[in-house]
Amino acid sequence: MKCLDQQCELRVQLLQDLQDFFRKKAEIEMDYSRNLEKLAERFLAKTRSTKDQQFKKDQNVLSPVNCWNLLLNQVKRESRDHTTLSDIYLNNIIPRFVQVSEDSGRLFKK
Repeated sequence: MKCLDQQCELRVQLLQDLQDFFRKKAEIEMDYSRNLEKLAERFLAKTRSTKDQQFKKDQNVLSPVNCWNLLLNQVKRESRDHTTLSDIYLNNIIPRFVQVSEDSGRLFKK
């Protein structure tokens, strides 16, 4: 019986560690997302206010300006992806660990 107690405690501790890990990972993903967004916006604002706009007239040509804008838009998409990843950690994965931990505790008490 003591062995089962220890096993249950280890399982609960592991699940708690996983929750803490994914909480921190979600926070890091969100910070990274915000930083990417700021980076992209900073340079997008800069290109909007410069004479580079006149070079954008021909969208079919892969000019350096068009490549630059594609890169900045990709960074914005990447920012949104990291926000989504953070939300998944916070709203799906962590609650599932909580549920498994509670279920394990109930099963052990029976």
